[in-house]
Amino acid sequence: MRFDEGLEAAEVLIRQRATASVTIVAVDGHSAAGKSAFADSLTQRVDASIVHGDDFYRVMDDSERERLTAKQGADTYYDWQRMRSEALTPLRSGRPATFHPYDWERNGLHDRTVTVEAAPIVIVEGLFVSRPELEDLVDLSVLVICPDDVRWRRQLERADAEEAWLLRWEAAERLFFHRTRPPDAFDIVIDAEAP
Repeated sequence: MRFDEGLEAAEVLIRQRATASVTIVAVDGHSAAGKSAFADSLTQRVDASIVHGDDFYRVMDDSERERLTAKQGADTYYDWQRMRSEALTPLRSGRPATFHPYDWERNGLHDRTVTVEAAPIVIVEGLFVSRPELEDLVDLSVLVICPDDVRWRRQLERADAEEAWLLRWEAAERLFFHRTRPPDAFDIVIDAEAP
């Protein structure tokens, strides 16, 4: 499904699945697939609050992170437990969520806090946000895809990681989207590069 068609389909499904209180939508996909762009567009379209998965990157020593297998990486790169308790659980109950986001420059949590306002619709976007451990809080799951060569080019252009790290990261992503959450497990699959 194309990007614009996906926005329309997601809006229809959100309205259909809207609960009496809060509807949570998980927007997942490989790195540089277009998750953030889709989530931002959907957030504006349905007037939702948004939670960014990158705020919940796990604080861990780099040498320890380098030793993780693909499976361990998929399970631990992001602190889904903290995302669940500090963001999704309060938002699901209609309360604002306040938390310390991850500080990418110093590999720790920021001293400042982020507050995500309570809203009838909450979009959570990022890699691994559709994981089974969060499934009971999610009403609609969206997978954003695009060709591997496009994603790889975008990642290299960002220049925020060495190629060796990107290859380890990619192995964890592939394992997750092959074994844990394959495309047919999602409610909607969006091709961000479809003409």
